[in-house]
Amino acid sequence: MFASVRVMAACAAAAAGLVLAGAPADAFTTSKNYHIMPTPAYMAKLAQRGVVPAGPVNYYGGSVFTSSKVVSVMWGSSVNPTIVSTIPGFSGAIVNSTYVDQMSQYSTKGVVAINGHKSTKQIISRGTYLGQIVINPKNKNTTLQDSDVQAEIEHQIKKGVLPAADLNTLYMVYFPQSVTIELDGLTSCVDFGAYHFATNDVKLAKNNIFYAVEPDCGGSIGNITFAASHEFAEATTDNVPTPGSVPDFPQAWNDASGFEIADLCGGSGQLTAGTTHWTVTQYFLNTTMKCSLGNYTSP
Repeated sequence: MFASVRVMAACAAAAAGLVLAGAPADAFTTSKNYHIMPTPAYMAKLAQRGVVPAGPVNYYGGSVFTSSKVVSVMWGSSVNPTIVSTIPGFSGAIVNSTYVDQMSQYSTKGVVAINGHKSTKQIISRGTYLGQIVINPKNKNTTLQDSDVQAEIEHQIKKGVLPAADLNTLYMVYFPQSVTIELDGLTSCVDFGAYHFATNDVKLAKNNIFYAVEPDCGGSIGNITFAASHEFAEATTDNVPTPGSVPDFPQAWNDASGFEIADLCGGSGQLTAGTTHWTVTQYFLNTTMKCSLGNYTSP
């Protein structure tokens, strides 16, 4: 079955080459339903072929995180020290913040799926940060496929290095700048800046593993936290990405073209905990038909 690489609605040239604000996006068929944030260079290739993502987002019967449990995973000892030192504070703040509170409108309890599928009857609430783990990857290659990332996560869970998976756990994997991830002919930092996925993308499964891939494209830490917040928001409200541009079960919240809540808003905001601030993405709210507020606080 073919699926689409779905790209973020907004795009502008940021220092790291990630996507932060701007223009219409496009969807392409590939052998996997990867959800990517395109670089400006890749976005330029799409500009003449794009469709405009638009709210509202609809519920298709899939699962969400009721109380996310985030694990930050450093892929080896060569991850940028700024990323290593910044991500624990950022992760602990974002799971326990008004950033999550606004997502509660995407709870599935009492919601009738647009396709008639029964609801998972879940309520989205604040989550927990389980901590940061530096793994010693079994796979030492510097060019990886998504299947390699999945295999490594599963290996590290089996070894007991990573905590066991459950249906609220999100493994957010950060890479050294020397590591490249390839997706169906697309290349990290050349074509995309991040993505989220599930090991089982065709049904709701009790043994599913949810994860996000965060390459280091050599830019500022603000670009890293922007990309991470984008994937966190979308994984929380749509555990299993849409196959193709026509969403259906087991997807959760998408617009009619398969775009997720962060795809509909390219602007950035600020997450604050005490005196510390991090750059995050905005995301679409059905209640206002606008993007979420630009500033968020924790706790």
